[in-house]
Amino acid sequence: MTLPYLAIVLLILVTVYSAAATFRSPEKERSSWIFPSGANKWVRRLIVLFTLAIVLGAVLWFLAASRSSTPRPLKIIVPQDYSGWVRVDFGVKDAPALPIESGEMLARIPADGRIKTSSPQQFGLSKDSYLFQSAAGLRPIPYSGANRMIWGKIDGESSGASGKQTYEEFFVGNEQQYRDAVRGTKSSSTP
Repeated sequence: MTLPYLAIVLLILVTVYSAAATFRSPEKERSSWIFPSGANKWVRRLIVLFTLAIVLGAVLWFLAASRSSTPRPLKIIVPQDYSGWVRVDFGVKDAPALPIESGEMLARIPADGRIKTSSPQQFGLSKDSYLFQSAAGLRPIPYSGANRMIWGKIDGESSGASGKQTYEEFFVGNEQQYRDAVRGTKSSSTP
C-alpha cells in the first residue's frame, strides 16, 4: 500500500534534483534558485537540513497514513450445510464488536444468517474468506470456479431510526439455489 506514496516521494526528489542541476551556473561561486549568491556555508547547510527534514516528515506521514488506512480482512464463518442469504450489519449501536483473530475480523454467522455488529465496515483491498463451521473444524467455501457457493455479494447502506448503517450481503449455496432464491422459489436441492 505504500508503493504509490513512495513513487510520489521519488518523483518529488527527482524533480528537485533536476531543477537544482539545471540551474547550476558554471562559475566557481555557484548561485541557484535554492542558494542565493551571497549565502555562506552555514546557510546552505541549514537549507539542506531543513529540506531533508521536510522530505523525511513527508515520507513518515505517508507511511503512517498507509498503515492506518489498510483494511482488515473479514473472515466469515457460516454453519455447516447452511444455504441462504447472509447479512452482516455494521455500525449497529449497542451491538458487540467483531473479535479480531490473527489480524482478521471474525464474523460467526448464526443459524438465521444475520449478524449485527458495532464494528465499522472495512473498505479497500483485502482478502475476505468464507468458511463452513462443522464439528470437524473449518472448511473453505469456494467463491469461484465450478463448485462456487458464494453469490450476489453486495455492500449497501440503509437508513433507519438509529441512522445510517452499512451492510454486506451475499448468498451461500449452489447456482440453482441462488437462482431460485433470486426468483423467490425453492429448488428441490435446497435442504
